[in-house]
Amino acid sequence: MRKYEFDYNIYPDNSPQKFKEACMYIEKAYPDFSKEKLLIDVDGSTIQIYNSSNKEIAVYDDYDVGAVYALSDVPLNDTILFKQRWKK
Repeated sequence: MRKYEFDYNIYPDNSPQKFKEACMYIEKAYPDFSKEKLLIDVDGSTIQIYNSSNKEIAVYDDYDVGAVYALSDVPLNDTILFKQRWKK
């Protein structure tokens, strides 16, 4: 498995809505990153990957783990919105 420098717990449960919100935030905050095809696992988990040069951001709605989270080569918490947006 690929290693990332940063990891962020976005929401403590599965949530397609919170997953979409996280992806929308990343697309607005990092417009130079290209969006790959959405991956859907056999258990229904979704993974959205964004790339720019040798940097990557991966957003997961992981049904095995039971959470929405992001793994990233770039810091995502540079604005307070990312940290506070997904409180339960």
